[in-house]
Amino acid sequence: MRLTVRYFARYRSLVGKGEEELEVPEGITVAELMEILKERHPVLETEVFAEDDEFADVNVSRNGRYVRFDEVLRDGDVVAIFPPVSGG
Repeated sequence: MRLTVRYFARYRSLVGKGEEELEVPEGITVAELMEILKERHPVLETEVFAEDDEFADVNVSRNGRYVRFDEVLRDGDVVAIFPPVSGG
């Protein structure tokens, strides 16, 4: 199945692009996609994953809605990867 992955803020700088299309196995989860992205872009390993392989400083949305890492992706989804937003 085909997904569009969009990178925002520091992830865009680290990866060197704002968007890419990927062919991935049918029925993968967000967590499995993150593993694929980590393999494609090793620089994300220290930015997305903490030392204990827990997801660190990253938010993920699917088609404009925040998702959990165990959520299953579908063909044609647009997945956005971005850092948490803070302010005050």
